[in-house]
Amino acid sequence: MLIESYFRSDRERREIFPVEMAGFPCICRRSELRKHRRRTIPWHWHNAFEITYVDEGALVYRTPEQTVTILKGEALFTNSGVLHTCTAADPEGCIYYTHLFEMSFLSGMYNSVFEEKYFLPVSRNSAFQLWLVKPDSLPRMRMIEAVLRAVELHRSEPPEYEFDLRTELCTFWRGMLNDSAEVRASMPQRSNADTERIKAMMDYIQENCAERLTLDQIAASANISRRECTRCFRRCIDSTPNEYLNACRLRMAADMLLRTGKGVLEISEACGFSSASYFGKVFRGATGLTPREFRAQNR
Repeated sequence: MLIESYFRSDRERREIFPVEMAGFPCICRRSELRKHRRRTIPWHWHNAFEITYVDEGALVYRTPEQTVTILKGEALFTNSGVLHTCTAADPEGCIYYTHLFEMSFLSGMYNSVFEEKYFLPVSRNSAFQLWLVKPDSLPRMRMIEAVLRAVELHRSEPPEYEFDLRTELCTFWRGMLNDSAEVRASMPQRSNADTERIKAMMDYIQENCAERLTLDQIAASANISRRECTRCFRRCIDSTPNEYLNACRLRMAADMLLRTGKGVLEISEACGFSSASYFGKVFRGATGLTPREFRAQNR
């Protein structure tokens, strides 16, 4: 099934998938990032592997350690458990497809030889986060063609398409293993301390963004000092705790503008802004529209 949906996440910034994946742990989603609507997908993570293909425009894809621009016709692999965000590179927006699949979809039964030889070495390599695939060689072109065939299988669902879908994703996976083998072998083991801290603080902010939060409270959620809290945000997502807090409040406000009939003052108070005028100023700075204009154009 090819799904068109907006991004959602839980309190821990783990992405909520729009369909149940227990029986068939693989989905494909078509997404649009457009001017005056949503140009950025917020920081999040998930246990599934991800393959992103850009169909129109370009996508800037970030983890705490890397920034990659995916151009039209290129694909990007994202490892499981990686904290990431993406933004349309052009104001006019971007259209892209995302394959999300659990390891078991390709590896088969638990503790299988496929899992031990071909999947766990990738998922356990915390330094291997992203792998960009450009159509600049025959093997890479075949990888991208497999991604596109998988999109079409999700779209049309021909008889027994589930078998073919596994075949196409296995084709991509084998190509990715060969393409990245030398780089993965040279990667040193590294600490995940910063990633775990930033996840904990993001969780806390997301859960309490409507309250009057202080830097001390945010830092305490990860058991670190105020100074280290600010440094961690800068190192990981090139932002400040306050900037991230405001972004969470703005996402909450935008959702309320589109899904409720509440007034701007009521929404600004519910989302933790100190005043309706400040809310309007911050909202316009982020979207180019007043809250009322945003509601009228997108509801």
